[in-house]
Amino acid sequence: MYDNFFTFFVFLNTITLAMNKYGMDSELEGYLELFNMYFTYIFIYEMFVKIAGIGLNKYLADTMNYMDGSIVMASIFEVLYMGLGDGEDQSALSTLRVLRAVRVFRMLRLLRNLESMQTILNVMARSYMSFVYITGLMFLFIIIFTLLGMSTYGGYWKNDPLGIPPNNFDSFGYAFFT
Repeated sequence: MYDNFFTFFVFLNTITLAMNKYGMDSELEGYLELFNMYFTYIFIYEMFVKIAGIGLNKYLADTMNYMDGSIVMASIFEVLYMGLGDGEDQSALSTLRVLRAVRVFRMLRLLRNLESMQTILNVMARSYMSFVYITGLMFLFIIIFTLLGMSTYGGYWKNDPLGIPPNNFDSFGYAFFT
C-alpha cells in the first residue's frame, strides 16, 4: 500500500512534468516550479521513511530502489544548488533542471506489479536477437528503396519553379530520410 500510494505521486509528477512547454506564461511556470518542489520533498520523505522502515540493507536489496534513490539524490542536489546559488548562473540551473525528466522513469515501478507486462518483457528479453535480425533486414530494405527512389526520382524537381523541396531524392542522405 505504501508503494502504491507513492506511485500515485509519481504519476501526478509525470503529468506535471508533461505540462512544461516552451513559451508558457510565467504564472503557469511558477505553479509548475511550486509543484516540482512539493514532489521533490515528497520523494525525499518517501526514500528516508522507506530506509528507516525496512532498513538500509533491505532497501538496497531491491534494484528499483537504486533508480529511485539516484533520482532523489539528483533532486536533493538540485534543491541544494538552487538554495545556495545566487541566481546569476541560470544556464547551469537550466541544465540541471533536465534531470527532472529522469523522474519519468520512476513509472517503471508499475511494470513490476503487472504480471502480463512482465511476461511480455521476459519474452522480448529472450528473443532480442530476433529483433536484431529483423532490424537489419528492415535497414536493408530501406537502403534498397533509397537507391530505387534515387534512380527513379533523382533530379525530378531540378526545373521546379518553386525550388527543390527538402524531401527529394537527389542525394543519398535526403533520399534515405525521405
